[in-house]
Amino acid sequence: MSLFAIHKKGHGSYSRIIVGIALGLLALFASVSLYNVLIGLPSIAENARIPLVDIELTWGLICSIVLFVFLGYLICILVAGFRTGLNPIDNSGKKSVEFLVETQNELQKVSWPTRYELVGSTIVVIISVIVIGFFILGVDWVVSFFMEYIGVL
Repeated sequence: MSLFAIHKKGHGSYSRIIVGIALGLLALFASVSLYNVLIGLPSIAENARIPLVDIELTWGLICSIVLFVFLGYLICILVAGFRTGLNPIDNSGKKSVEFLVETQNELQKVSWPTRYELVGSTIVVIISVIVIGFFILGVDWVVSFFMEYIGVL
C-alpha cells in the first residue's frame, strides 16, 4: 500500500471535503497568525525576496510555511487516511475517516423537512419568542411597579 493511498476511497466524500476545507482554513489562519507574530525576525539573506509576490524572505515566513505544510499533511492523515508508516498515527487516521464515513451515512438516513414544514415551524418559533418576550416584559413591569411602590427601588 502506498504512502498517499486514500483510506476507503469514495466513501463519505462530502463530509471529508467539508471537514478538510474547514481544517484547511484553520491551518491557513494559524499560519498567518504565526507569520504576524514572527514578522520581526531577520531576513534569511540580504535583499532575499520571493520573486512572484515580491515578499521579503524572513525566518517568520519560513516558519509559517513549514507550519502550513505540516498542518496540511496532518489534515490529509485525518481526513483522507494517508499512511505515515507509524501505526498509532495510521490507526488514528483510520478512526477519524471511519467517523466521517459513518457521519455521512447517518445524515443520509435523516428525514429532512419540506420547505412548507420548515416555514411553518419557523413561524411558530418566532411567534413563541414574541409571546414569551411580552410575558417577561409584563412580569418585569409588574415587579418593578411593586418594588417602587414598597420603596425598594
